[in-house]
Amino acid sequence: MIKQLFLISFLLMSIPIAFAQEVVMSIDQSAYYFLVGENAIVPLTVDNKYENQINGMLQHSIVQHITQGNTQISQSNTRSSSFPVDSGEQVIPLDFGTSESPLKLSVELSYRYNDGGDLIATLEPFIIEFVSDESQKNNQQNQMQSTTQQSSQQNTSNPSQSVQQRLDEMMQSPLISSDPQQRLQNNQIPQDSSSLKQQIYEQLEDENQLRQEFENALATNEQFQEFHQELLEQGYNVTGGNLDPATNSTGNFQIDYQNEQGEWANLQGSMTNNTIDEIQSQTQQETEQMLEQLRSDPTFQQYDEQLRLDGFTEQNVEFLHDSDQTTVEITYQNEDNQTAKIIGEFEDGTLVDVSLEQQNDNPNWIYWLYVAMVAIATVAYILYRRLKPKSKIPSAPLSVIKQQPFDHVTEAEKLIKEGKQHFEEKNYKDAYGKVNQALRLFLRYELNLNKEVTNEEILKYVPSEIYSVFDIEKCFRIASLVEFAKYAPIQDDFQSIVSITDKIVHQNNKL
Repeated sequence: MIKQLFLISFLLMSIPIAFAQEVVMSIDQSAYYFLVGENAIVPLTVDNKYENQINGMLQHSIVQHITQGNTQISQSNTRSSSFPVDSGEQVIPLDFGTSESPLKLSVELSYRYNDGGDLIATLEPFIIEFVSDESQKNNQQNQMQSTTQQSSQQNTSNPSQSVQQRLDEMMQSPLISSDPQQRLQNNQIPQDSSSLKQQIYEQLEDENQLRQEFENALATNEQFQEFHQELLEQGYNVTGGNLDPATNSTGNFQIDYQNEQGEWANLQGSMTNNTIDEIQSQTQQETEQMLEQLRSDPTFQQYDEQLRLDGFTEQNVEFLHDSDQTTVEITYQNEDNQTAKIIGEFEDGTLVDVSLEQQNDNPNWIYWLYVAMVAIATVAYILYRRLKPKSKIPSAPLSVIKQQPFDHVTEAEKLIKEGKQHFEEKNYKDAYGKVNQALRLFLRYELNLNKEVTNEEILKYVPSEIYSVFDIEKCFRIASLVEFAKYAPIQDDFQSIVSITDKIVHQNNKL
């Protein structure tokens, strides 16, 4: 089921007001017809009667009508975006995408701006229809023009407004997908199941309202605004993110940013009853500086060399934040799937401790027995070489040993199985770690990432049209928090990340 974000509906005054200066939108038709497969481009004329540029929010409200048998299904989708308008008249082409099958859309446009008072210009709904035959087109001239009214929404001078607008922009789904029929492919409704249809509609409405209310609560939170504003002042702009509300004032959030140089940053945390429990800001520059500081540390270099001599290779880098403390965890793995970690502890960006965490499944006496056996074998070999009479041995061609290709799918399945076993034995840290390792291992090989990457960097390489980036980020986040004892293990959470990981590993669409 695809969740879509609905904006708070605008309450308009019933009596239009004439304005000497205003922004007027107009279109030349009340209905636009396009062939299936064509791109729906609608020319919007915008006349800014002010002498200066106006910065506002353009909102597209779209209702999609689909007929299944005798059942008429309608889906709503609303999108807002920042929309500066220069002084004078201009024509702006609006792209509503395409459809691979006949489809009818009802579109309403509104433009909200502020000239000392909160104003909204609204254009009456018009139709966009995709038809299968040229003869079905019925494009006729019928000019429509917007009307301007005072909005009952609170004045945009509210300090949370810019944050709210950015959240609105970032959380909206596309206008329409390339194949709008796919929106219902997971929710096909039988013709006679009207009660189920109503139940789905109500559930969608509740979920959309919950997300919108949580978004509003987050945008007006002063602590969130401080962190958000700090990133904006550093030159970062919002590019995306995820909201995961439990109630209208409680939930988790992650906001992604990027600056003009292409460097990333993110803001993530949780809120309970409108109070921020945890909030962390992280930038690419900060992580690179800490990683460079750790790798140049003599203790790290000693541990790294020791692990590589023992057959370990570096697999992943993770950053975990807690207030002014940051933990950098570099994971290694050998051919026997044994893991080790070099952990760097930072305070206010300064490295204060480096430690090595390595599996030790064998008791001490087994280790010393192994050392003794190696020593005896070495001495015996040296004596044998010295005492053995020398003789010429005819040379023989060397046999070529073909190395079997690494099966990352089978290996991921094995790690998932081990994770389940650890959970049953109540070894929760190892359980979450194994499942997290399975997902990371699969994606690393599936995406051909032949270099050192962090969880955040893996997410940037994941193609969203094949895998759910939100689900993958959720698995990484929960597993890391449990591994560092910052989150209590919950059976439902564990089953959820196991299910997500197993689905990703076994899905048919591969790169």
